[in-house]
Amino acid sequence: MTALRRCLSLITSLIVVAASSAFAQSTVALPPIASVTYDAHGAFRVNDKPFFPIALYDAPHDDATLAELRAFGFNVLACDAKTSTTLRAKGFYAASHAETKIDDLSGVFLGIGMDSPALNLKSDLLRQTREYNAKTQAAVPGRPIMNAIGYWEDEPEGVFQGKLPSKAVYEDLVAAIDVSAPYLYPVPHQPVSSVGDAMARARKATSGRKPLLPILQLFAWDAKDRYPTPAELRCMAFLALVEGAHGIGYYSYGTVTGHPGKTIAATQPALWKSVKPLNHDLAEIAPQLLSGKPSTDLGLREETPSVKLKVVRTESGFLAVVVNTSPAPQSAKLVSKPGSVERMQRRSGGQVEFNEGLATLPLEPFGVEILEDGAAR
Repeated sequence: MTALRRCLSLITSLIVVAASSAFAQSTVALPPIASVTYDAHGAFRVNDKPFFPIALYDAPHDDATLAELRAFGFNVLACDAKTSTTLRAKGFYAASHAETKIDDLSGVFLGIGMDSPALNLKSDLLRQTREYNAKTQAAVPGRPIMNAIGYWEDEPEGVFQGKLPSKAVYEDLVAAIDVSAPYLYPVPHQPVSSVGDAMARARKATSGRKPLLPILQLFAWDAKDRYPTPAELRCMAFLALVEGAHGIGYYSYGTVTGHPGKTIAATQPALWKSVKPLNHDLAEIAPQLLSGKPSTDLGLREETPSVKLKVVRTESGFLAVVVNTSPAPQSAKLVSKPGSVERMQRRSGGQVEFNEGLATLPLEPFGVEILEDGAAR
């Protein structure tokens, strides 16, 4: 009887483990995609519900890595056509590089058209881009097509020299495509504030009506270059939100200049670890910024040009994101309209008190402050 009990106990344990494993697998699967659209302000909708993509390039698809990426808050992975049919069950939608038609689009969020059209197409840029994107559209019908676009001409030398793009290869291109993904890797050659400049130009090109999905820097142009610090990366991400981003992407997990076969997690562990809390903050704050009503009840004095601010009115009150784009500490001078905001709570701790409509908010180098007010009038 003792041996029988042990056998039954072992069988029961195996059943429980198998059931738990199956349950865990089922809980990470994302709903099948019937439609991907965007609203009049460029915000994505999946199955007619708001969706904020947090995307990653060059990630391996083994179970251990995918579990880590889920924990980090990623929900979209760039991949090939074959992989795009398997990711949804593992907790991700696909941004697919596809040349032939994908029969199962239930996990495909975007098609990825030609990267860097202005770098690769030297004549009839808009016509040729449309032709290349049409091929991707045929492979992923009913999905928006995204193009990664450069913000500096003649890469990489143009990045080193700060050669900004002309209207013809930037604004006109942004206006002509579905989803623009400016890839923005300024460190160490250009200021972090260039991320905001690139986003502002792209937003203006579409009058804010098309999606912008900037691709941020987990990458170095040269093996001798330094990577962004966690503070710089966080600054870039929230600066992009302030300037109208409808999603955030990162390049790259698996392309590490000068270290073939290595990942960003192995070569830049501190930077990589900082992405997890950053993504969780983005997932919480970005949808509120996109759905909130822009407000002028809170503003900035002009003497702090390196500080950027976005304020919206949400169902629970005012929400403000304040970004210092400078490598030096700043004091943001906030101005509140009479009778609108008397104090705001800092996510980092403490309150900002307004005295006769004025308040001073200290900001660390590349600092980001999220301010909330629960008493919007």
